Amino acid sequence: MNASTPSAGLISGSSGPLYRRLAEGLRGAVRRGEFGAGSRLPSERDLARSLGISRTTVIGAYRLLREEGLLESERGSGTRVVASGRWIGPAVPAATMPSAKLTGEPAAGVVDLSGSVVVGPEAVPRPAADTTGLHELTAGFGYQPLGLPSLRARIAARHTRLGLPTTADEVLVTNGAQQAISLLFTLFGRNGGVIVTENPSYVGALDAAHAAGARLLALPTDAEGIKVRPLRETLARHPVSLLYVMTTCQNPTGTVMSTQRRTEIARLAERAGVPVVDDTTLADLVFEGRWHPLPTAASGITVGSLSKLFWPGLRIGWLRAPGALMTRLARLKVVADLGSSDVGQQLASRLLPVSEDMATARRGQLTARLDLMSELLRSRLPTWSWTRPSGGPFLWVRLPHGDGETFAQLALGYGVQVLPGARTSPDRGFADHLRLSFVNEPATLRIAVDRLGEAWAAYESGHGSGPLRSFTVA
Repeated sequence: MNASTPSAGLISGSSGPLYRRLAEGLRGAVRRGEFGAGSRLPSERDLARSLGISRTTVIGAYRLLREEGLLESERGSGTRVVASGRWIGPAVPAATMPSAKLTGEPAAGVVDLSGSVVVGPEAVPRPAADTTGLHELTAGFGYQPLGLPSLRARIAARHTRLGLPTTADEVLVTNGAQQAISLLFTLFGRNGGVIVTENPSYVGALDAAHAAGARLLALPTDAEGIKVRPLRETLARHPVSLLYVMTTCQNPTGTVMSTQRRTEIARLAERAGVPVVDDTTLADLVFEGRWHPLPTAASGITVGSLSKLFWPGLRIGWLRAPGALMTRLARLKVVADLGSSDVGQQLASRLLPVSEDMATARRGQLTARLDLMSELLRSRLPTWSWTRPSGGPFLWVRLPHGDGETFAQLALGYGVQVLPGARTSPDRGFADHLRLSFVNEPATLRIAVDRLGEAWAAYESGHGSGPLRSFTVA
């Protein structure tokens, strides 16, 4: 097994010597299943370089965990997690998402610029949150793996209004868009199935593909998304099982695909007999105009979600797919959870009718915060560059030099969490990029950019790993 690369949150926020804090972070990562029994950890030198700390600190942490019986080291084989006691369990493919996605929140006071959701008290309108009628759900019995009929009908009507005629039988409700993607990649990626993605792409999709054992082919993008010529050549040369794209508000670049490009891609996929997935999770956040689904034939699949508009805790997403495919996806869904929460689905059904109003409000918030973030970065970090996104919650920033992953580790020490560009790339490209979200309140964005400025000054001067102190966000 190859060594896994730990994520940015390994150094705990507790007090004490740095090597003990690193040991605590590694211990927690094993308990959470990020490193299974037998997993090989990075070498002391590689981990020190990745985290921007001294090799002596890593040596001390590894030694402490060996004394506890959690790790074992053997010359020529590296350092591995011991398969004993409560640590028993197979290794799981390492997630590329920041560890905060697994632990809940960043360390106290750290500003998270890796998130994608605007949060606030207005997230769920009060009428929708009214519990009236919820007791009726308990009158039924059994499971509805495909989802509540009322919600499926409203999702179908939404797609039809957007220009993609859909019936309720073509809708499967999932626990967020992430489960929808995982179901698709499990179905099409098993036994080394080839999945084509954009490069860069959504980190959660990359994780799902790795977990499914799929073979990923990452194709280059431009200002309109995935390029046509490389896609045409790939479809001609490889037995592609699935094409996964984000045509509107691509993650992480924020690009929107032109109508002509959408049509070309749909035709290529149809001629090759390859199902194409259009992930529209961020599509409601396009800044100008109204988004439209990818023009598809019978092989077209759409992924959607309400989390980006309303509340990340509302784990309701969906798949729109042909009926024949829906049967197989439903079988996988039953194995996973028997069906999504009825309460959450009823809340989603109430929210769908006001989704366009909420989208308008979110676009206004994000546009204002994008303008502020851009102004702050131009003032504090004038050597950083980016193209203004057409929608979504992210800036895709290019550093003038250096490595984004190393800088991200350093920035964490200054109290700000960012996503390194390499985490968004199946081939670990875009090492000189960062994905920065601008979903936070204006005051928090000002603090975050000030901290990024401090971290970048330290990075350019080669001053270690930062203060690693406690932070307060006022």
